[in-house]
Amino acid sequence: MLEFQCWFCGEGIERSDGDALMIGIESLWRWAEGTRRKDAPYQNIYVHSRCAMDRMAGATMDLETSVFGEEE
Repeated sequence: MLEFQCWFCGEGIERSDGDALMIGIESLWRWAEGTRRKDAPYQNIYVHSRCAMDRMAGATMDLETSVFGEEE
């Protein structure tokens, strides 16, 4: 059985959270300039859908609700 832990709250993420997120993190500039190597550092983090909605609001933009399967 796969087990994932939420980056924000530290609790396990259950399959019942159908809109939970996997977020990939890598260097913006290597990605934008197309200079990524196959062995370039990369990490995935996992987040409850509610934690993402509550904690990932930016100063100038929010996550699009369609990411969570909700209508805008």
